[in-house]
Order: sequence, then C-alpha cells, then structure tokens
Amino acid sequence: MSHYQQQPGAQNPYGYSAPPPQYYPPSMPPMGPAGPPEQALANQGARLGARVLDLFFMIVPMIVVGIINAIVVDASGVSPAGAALLGLVGLAVVLCYEPVMNSKYGATFGKRICGLRVARLSDGQNLSLGAAFGRWAVYILIGFIPLGGLINVLSCCWDKPYRQCFHDKAAGSVVVNRNA
Repeated sequence: MSHYQQQPGAQNPYGYSAPPPQYYPPSMPPMGPAGPPEQALANQGARLGARVLDLFFMIVPMIVVGIINAIVVDASGVSPAGAALLGLVGLAVVLCYEPVMNSKYGATFGKRICGLRVARLSDGQNLSLGAAFGRWAVYILIGFIPLGGLINVLSCCWDKPYRQCFHDKAAGSVVVNRNA
C-alpha cells in the first residue's frame, strides 16, 4: 500500500473529510395524469395536527421576541423606532417560516413531525419559492374573509380526489404522507 492510500479506519492526513450528506426529500410515486395514489394523500387529522404545531412554532418565537423587545426597551431606553425595527424583524422571520420551509424542505416543522410533505401536484417535487409564497398568501388572505379561513382548512375534508384546501388548489400543490 502506498503512502497515498489510506488504511481503513485511518485518519485523513490532509485534515479534511467528506462533505456531510445532503437532505433530499423522499421521492413520491410518479404522479402522472391521475395524480398521487390515494394511499399517498395526507389524512385530515395529520394535517390539523401539523397546523397546530406550526402555529405553536410561530407564536412562541413571536412571544419571545416581544418579551426581549420589552426588556431591551425598558432597560436601555431604546427609541420606539428601534423597538419597532426589532419587532418587524421578528415578524418577518415568522411570516417567512412556512413558505421558505415548504420550498426548501417540502415541509414545515409541524408537517415533518406529523410525517407530511407539500408537493407539486404535477410531479411530486417541492414547490418553488414563489409557489410556496403564493400558497401561504392565499391561506392568509382567505383568513380575512368571515368564516373563509375555517372553510378553507375544512375544504380538504370534502375535496375529491386530492383532499386539497383552497390554498393548495391556488398553488397547484397537494399534501402527502412523507413516506408514501
């Protein structure tokens, strides 16, 4: 064995190692014109659980940022403009949470915990960032209509054949089981 070859278990003499493996969402069965198979679609209970977890993951950071903001303003006498800026940064992070997570990883933390993934209806891949923001914007805007938010999230109970809510239809997305 030459000095350029490494023995199994030996440390790399050059001080670097192989890069860590990248995360790729699990592949879905081919969608085709018929869409995802019935067993791949997420059930309504898992979707509700994921939404509740996501609300928790968004509300808790907002409360923490609010408390930190109040402490900083009270203790250091920061101007109201500085406090408002800190609050806006926290709000921006919370507002970008769902679209960025759905685009990059195919799921928010709540969906990942519940074993779900948001996929494009056409091919099962992750949504583009624009489509993820559009999906989120429709979800938020429908919430301003009296009973609109409730009807939106319940619409997956009667939608056939893909169990899509209105925000899914607007973005051309479907929520599926992660391991389907």
